[in-house]
Amino acid sequence: MLPAPSPFLVQTPPPPPRRPPPRQLRSPRPISSSSSPPFDPIASAGRLLWGRSLPPGPLISAVRSSWSAAWHLMMRQLAPSSPAGSYSRPASPFPTVPSGYRRRTPASPHLHLYAALPCPWAHRALIVRALRSLETAIPLSLASPGRDASWEFRPADAVNGRRTLREIYALRPGGYDGRSTVPMLWDSQIRDVVCNESYAIIEFFNEVGSGGDDLAPPHLRPEIGEWNRIIHPGINNGVYRYQHLFN
Repeated sequence: MLPAPSPFLVQTPPPPPRRPPPRQLRSPRPISSSSSPPFDPIASAGRLLWGRSLPPGPLISAVRSSWSAAWHLMMRQLAPSSPAGSYSRPASPFPTVPSGYRRRTPASPHLHLYAALPCPWAHRALIVRALRSLETAIPLSLASPGRDASWEFRPADAVNGRRTLREIYALRPGGYDGRSTVPMLWDSQIRDVVCNESYAIIEFFNEVGSGGDDLAPPHLRPEIGEWNRIIHPGINNGVYRYQHLFN
């Protein structure tokens, strides 16, 4: 048997369970200035005028109308429409190279070519000019698209000292107020347009050029003409007709 506990012995109570120390909350890290978005003056001006709301309706309408007017102006210059709204390629007022130029070999020293790299009609004139080694005989001026859907020169054109192709067309005797297109062959001596129809220009370049091979030998010309009657309306003008579906 176990002995009875003595009344003189003091029993020590067990120690209380230890509690984990309270966790200290870390203060959030400051955001570095490098992660802040860059300053946007347009957004700041918008918040100053309208707060965080959208711009007022009249401003949106004005911007939309301005953009629409600019777009239609450009389309009238590059791809004019018929009264029915479809693409209508107007006839060139200078469709052929006069015979007096064609009889000269080499080409007249007063001829100058105006072209533009964004224009697909000018591409073939530039290509044939290079293939037939006419870079020296027929100098070149390249124009760029302007703000009002016209062709501009930056800096001014070296031959006539003008900044737009429209101004150069207007130099011809009697002036000119039609469409100022590229490519355009210019006579710098009499200050007149020789031709601005791309197909007539490349035929002329092939005739007066002396480098490379003849690009239209006589025995192939009927076949070339047949292909042109297929490619010109279906592909060359086809891209403009397709564009008018969404205009």
